[in-house]
Amino acid sequence: MSQNEFLDRAAELKELAAIQRRRGAQFLAVYGRRRIGKTSLLLHWVRSNPDVPAAYFVAQRSTSRFLLEKFSQAMAPLLGTRSGFTFNSWDDALAEIGNRARDQRVVLIIDELPYLLESEPRFASALQAAWDQQLSKTQLVLAVAGSRYHMMEETFTLGKGPLFGRTTADLLLGEIAPEHLSLFLPRYSSRQLVEVFSVVGGVPKYLEMWNDRRPVLHNIRETVLSPVSIFRHEPMLLIQDEISEPRTYLALLEALGTGARTPTLLATRLGIALTHVGKYLRTLRDLGIVRRIVSIEAIGRRDTRQTRYEIVDPYLRFHFTFIRPHQHLLEQKRVDRLMEIIGERFDSHVGRNGYEELCRRYIARVGDQHGLPFEIMEVGRIWDRRVEIDVAALDMKSRSVLLGECRWRSRKMGISELERLKQKTSQLTKVRDFKHHLVLFSRAGFTVALRKRAAEKNVLLVEGELVAGS
Repeated sequence: MSQNEFLDRAAELKELAAIQRRRGAQFLAVYGRRRIGKTSLLLHWVRSNPDVPAAYFVAQRSTSRFLLEKFSQAMAPLLGTRSGFTFNSWDDALAEIGNRARDQRVVLIIDELPYLLESEPRFASALQAAWDQQLSKTQLVLAVAGSRYHMMEETFTLGKGPLFGRTTADLLLGEIAPEHLSLFLPRYSSRQLVEVFSVVGGVPKYLEMWNDRRPVLHNIRETVLSPVSIFRHEPMLLIQDEISEPRTYLALLEALGTGARTPTLLATRLGIALTHVGKYLRTLRDLGIVRRIVSIEAIGRRDTRQTRYEIVDPYLRFHFTFIRPHQHLLEQKRVDRLMEIIGERFDSHVGRNGYEELCRRYIARVGDQHGLPFEIMEVGRIWDRRVEIDVAALDMKSRSVLLGECRWRSRKMGISELERLKQKTSQLTKVRDFKHHLVLFSRAGFTVALRKRAAEKNVLLVEGELVAGS
């Protein structure tokens, strides 16, 4: 088991250890997208506590009877049942686990729970009854995990499922933080880490497949575009896990990836009614695949027209920007041509989808540390019909706004960029009466002239890739 699987997971392991130390029965639900490391985290947790009896079962798409047989086999070492023994029912299996954990701490992990619920819908009711009547009165730690976010949410948090309100803890496993990417890819420069972040984000499985002895574009060609790589079919699997009829959703995601970011543009690209676009977007938002973005001064307003949408997951964004629109090139084995297209637009993609995000995170972090001229409440972007500004931070109470631009370029930023930012901010009528503070971000740094002007005008300059928490 790779040590990298647990880099940047100290907080989660600490939470799991705290759950195990609590008195009485514990019921933990672990959420997270595919490849995020749920299974590895849970197995590492139980293997780190060898004195606590534990059993692990992973469900798959199959029949209820077959899964009960596999569950019975997985429980045999814990329960001491004979080889080949199968419980008569799920109720009997859960009851026996309750007997085993009556007076001793026992850990049971049920992985990919949605597949079990799909094969045996009654399992949720059986588990509810077992928990209410027996398991909650034992020393059992029950951990259930699943990648199908919508089904997990329906089962545990929406108030309609039989297991609503039963969990004692919920853990949403997110991506590896950008500042920890170097632990996975220690040979890469900061620039290369930002490029990787822009392509695959912080998904542990993706990072493990990356070869930091080779350039980023080489990895895209040899790993991401490989016909035998998990990357080729990953987007379809992620969507189909949640949506049974994904055709229109895939078309919408491709439209988002290629620049249509408003409902009106999406309706035009897809050739469907604007009201129908709203329905598809709501579903994708509920699944965490797409997010709604509003200009920063309109955050919190439900009726704002300043609404755009973008794909949340970095790899899905990369796929629907470069790969799916050019799928015919892969089918024709014209990988060189596809790599030319990616190469021509790669720096622009990294700047917009990686570097800008890191710049906004930097402002949020510095603001939370009280390192800005005013206390910020919101960080995001700001735009109107005429201009758009990459980074904005706002405080309505003090009527203060921080406005900034990001440049992912190899040459130093000069005075002209500051003048351009000033011109753009002067056109933003919606914050005209706010006190303006300016910030510039540059990967390559700043000219001497700009540094001098910035010092005179109290303009904040931030240099570097920002991927190492600098």
